[in-house]
Amino acid sequence: MSKINWTRVVIGGIVASAIVFLTDGLLHERILEADWRAVYANLGIVPPQHSGGGIIYFVVFELGRGMISILLYALLRSHFAPGPKTAVLAGVVTWLAFSVTGPAQFIPLGFFSTALWLKVGALHLITSILATIAGAALYKDASNPALA
Repeated sequence: MSKINWTRVVIGGIVASAIVFLTDGLLHERILEADWRAVYANLGIVPPQHSGGGIIYFVVFELGRGMISILLYALLRSHFAPGPKTAVLAGVVTWLAFSVTGPAQFIPLGFFSTALWLKVGALHLITSILATIAGAALYKDASNPALA
């Protein structure tokens, strides 16, 4: 069994995190802006103004999302073989955890609409897969020094 190359997990995770951070910014601030305004109107609140401190929360979330996707890829390689198919699987599993099940709990509380959840989920599926493939392309196991 090969050892996890933690340096490559971190490097691949940072790449995946950067991709999902940038695409999420575009997604939520541009593509789904009207959906978010509707959620805020339904809650009777003023849309938040993003500050530097607030962005840190998004960075932490996306770092977790990217790092977990590449760690999962590294763990799945021994069962499903290295390559894009395994990266897609890791991306889909990460998507289920972060983009499907997580936000679903906020729908009955009114913090997320079903329409917004479906749109975000569909777009996150694409970005999660692409980000995981990109980060996984940089990963090599630690057990073989020629590949590390």
